Amino acid sequence: MLEQIREKAPRWLVSTILVLLVVPFALWGVNSYVQPTGNTAAAHVGDASVTVSALQQALRQEGQRLRQSLGDAYSPEFLDHPGTRRAVLERLINRELLLQEASRRRLQVPDTAVAALIQATPAFAGENGFDRALYESQLRRQGLTPAAFEADLRSSLALQQIESGLAETAFMSAAELDELAALWFERRDLRLATIDWQKFAPAAPPDDATIQAYYDAHKADFQTAEQVRVAYLELSLDAMAGELAIDDAMLQKRYEELKPELGSAEQRRVRHILVRVAEDATPQAVEQARLKAAELRAKLVAGADFAALAKAESADPGSAEQGGDLGYFTRGGMTAAFDEAAFTLAKNTLSEPIRTPFGFHLLEVTDIKPGAVPPLAEVRDNLRQQLQRELAEERFFAAAETLRSQSFEHPDTLEPAAKALGLQVQEIGPIARSGNTGIAANPEFLRHAFSNDVIGGENSEVFETGSGRYAVLRVTDHTPAAPRPLDEVRADIVLRLRQQDGAAAARKAGEALLEKLQAGENVEALLKQHGAEFKALPDVGREGTEGLPAAVLKQAFALPVSDGKPGHGGLALDDGSYAIVTVTGRHAGAAAADAQTREALRTQLLAIRADQTLTEQLTALRARYPVRIVQNQP
Repeated sequence: MLEQIREKAPRWLVSTILVLLVVPFALWGVNSYVQPTGNTAAAHVGDASVTVSALQQALRQEGQRLRQSLGDAYSPEFLDHPGTRRAVLERLINRELLLQEASRRRLQVPDTAVAALIQATPAFAGENGFDRALYESQLRRQGLTPAAFEADLRSSLALQQIESGLAETAFMSAAELDELAALWFERRDLRLATIDWQKFAPAAPPDDATIQAYYDAHKADFQTAEQVRVAYLELSLDAMAGELAIDDAMLQKRYEELKPELGSAEQRRVRHILVRVAEDATPQAVEQARLKAAELRAKLVAGADFAALAKAESADPGSAEQGGDLGYFTRGGMTAAFDEAAFTLAKNTLSEPIRTPFGFHLLEVTDIKPGAVPPLAEVRDNLRQQLQRELAEERFFAAAETLRSQSFEHPDTLEPAAKALGLQVQEIGPIARSGNTGIAANPEFLRHAFSNDVIGGENSEVFETGSGRYAVLRVTDHTPAAPRPLDEVRADIVLRLRQQDGAAAARKAGEALLEKLQAGENVEALLKQHGAEFKALPDVGREGTEGLPAAVLKQAFALPVSDGKPGHGGLALDDGSYAIVTVTGRHAGAAAADAQTREALRTQLLAIRADQTLTEQLTALRARYPVRIVQNQP
């Protein structure tokens, strides 16, 4: 049965369906709530819109992603860049284009697929698997309703259908792969000479007038960091939960309520023999299959070995080789008729032929593991935490609303909000836009602390600092960025000017040598005059080698090499030096690379082609669903 599912289902659904076979989706209803409507549009896509709130949420997520990838190098200013905002908006527009196309194609995502993915999400799992209360609690902490979350998940699955379809159209012949493998795994013999800028830097320091002129032209490079002192209030769901007392009566009541979920469900181990017949087969074919199943049953009753007969006769390849064994599963893990028979039969008894959509089955229960409920003492702590969390959530969101209203009604102070909630106003600073620790390193905290309205004296809006944490802040002191005194940065300017002049001279000398080299002249002696020499770098691949700058590697593989003649190139490096690279040999990569390497390359190249196909598809969709970006968005 599982093999049939694997054959017919798209790859992206296989794992989710397998989860669904284990735990039926009967815990809550999909789309049982009303999703909130949108607001001001950031862009119009066909008849729909990308809302400003959706864009702001996506920007917050982008900030979190950048923070994780860049670490201390991250700055909230990245999100203020128009290019970042436009890139994030374009992603949302592309998503909406694909969703509208999915709707036009009537691509359906069944409730069961949505449910299975939710059930398989570790964040929603308790000790005994999926926990509905935990699921709803996690969503509430993110400000989501089940309907909104499930609708978004359904949209993501629909997008996966389209993207999977595009990926499956990507094709690459063996000849193409051979050609690309030869190019991809090509190796080159190089010679590299680096002309150090310091060899050309002027010995005499720049005069005062030159230093002053550079300082005046580059004051923005020599600024002190803008800093703020901040007062803030923070609400914590965990802290609020820890303050709540849970008595024994409450624990006992919750224990009784959750007994069915706390206990491990009965498990049965079953082996079966399948006589396959299609669900829509003719009556004659169905009867023929039933008679075949009855014949096999008679053999088993007469003493035939079940495992041997399953290997010889069962049409389920996934279990036939194991003698028909399906392993242990809980009630609801199979189709209805199969499930009913499996949990009705006594141990070591044989069923009559059972009809399912796959055909007729002969079942035998080989083992039974009864269900068990742990004593209250074992789950007391978990139940207490669960109750504390649930009770705290109601208070937490009410407190968050109070925090919003009080900080809005009293925009020039946090004291009324602190008094209403019994919180202590905390202070931190001075802090800059980067290089902070603790809450001051939080991207949202920094974004609000350095916003114009807050620096202007107003309270910030209430914002999320983490899961189950909200904050509001105000700036108590602001120190703008300002030019550092010339005497303080003089040494830095002198170094910059020396490097600037040295780099220009090194480049001029390097380009002159490169011209001679390309004309066929020997430049070894001239290189030595500049304190440089060629260093041999044999057998270099596209992955590079230690000490070889990426820019040099890129140029080395871009240089034309033909008829045994070397290729020569040169470029200025980031540190101001000048590099001359010569390709002395070229070795085509082995087209017949090992199977694992070829498959990895094939997968990578097909992904590139799929991305190209997706880009072309999105371009075409913009003609079908016109896109208009709203100017002057709030």
